Amino acid sequence: MNPLPPEVNTPELKPEKVGSLIKRFGIGAITGVAIAALYWSYTGWFGYAEPITTGIIGSLILAIFCGLLTLKWGYKILGDLLGLLP
Repeated sequence: MNPLPPEVNTPELKPEKVGSLIKRFGIGAITGVAIAALYWSYTGWFGYAEPITTGIIGSLILAIFCGLLTLKWGYKILGDLLGLLP
């Protein structure tokens, strides 16, 4: 008895809709901005004034990074990221 060819044994992957990918990236980006805003608000409290341009650029970079993480690995990564907050 011969086994079936590998392409028959593997489940077929369905392509995701563009709308769900954009929504997932957007939720990750919003989470990244929220994390950046939280840390940026602590800088003034600790006596280190972050320049506004550095804060905005850092927030955008973190937002894109979190959006890409969420796009790649799903919503579970957001729980892991939020669990690292103080």
